[in-house]
Amino acid sequence: MKKLNRLHSATLKVLGIRFLEGKEILESVVENARRRYPLNGRIHLVVSTNQGDLDVATEANFEFDGRSGPKCIDWYVPNLGTIEERAAWFVHDCNGYALSLSFTDTNLLLYAMLRDLAHYRKPKANIIQLAVSLSKSWYGEPKKDDWCYQNIGRVHTKWTSK
Repeated sequence: MKKLNRLHSATLKVLGIRFLEGKEILESVVENARRRYPLNGRIHLVVSTNQGDLDVATEANFEFDGRSGPKCIDWYVPNLGTIEERAAWFVHDCNGYALSLSFTDTNLLLYAMLRDLAHYRKPKANIIQLAVSLSKSWYGEPKKDDWCYQNIGRVHTKWTSK
């Protein structure tokens, strides 16, 4: 089923992130050559915006890849980065399973999190939003042979509008 766009790009502001569980798990992830990060515990956070809240929870062994994309752009956008960047990549990955937000909203929320929480300049956040919007192949239920297929059932999201 196609998700409806819920976020309004012209007015969206991310007000903050509240970790309910697992912040230390996300902080303790160490970059590796494989660029896959199985999280050794539950992570539960809420992203608050002026338009609503996104509740995101993952079970132990949820695996994410930090900032997707090649190593050659790490100088411009880190694979893991600060806790704010990690949270943005993590939330984007969780939204990629198409549980609560549309493809457009998923990428818009990444843009706003990078702009408002990680303090990226708008042009840089726009470039990242454009890059993740070029292909829908990563969005929705993964194929059985995809590395992230094992995450199904370990990721939960819920959008609540204001």
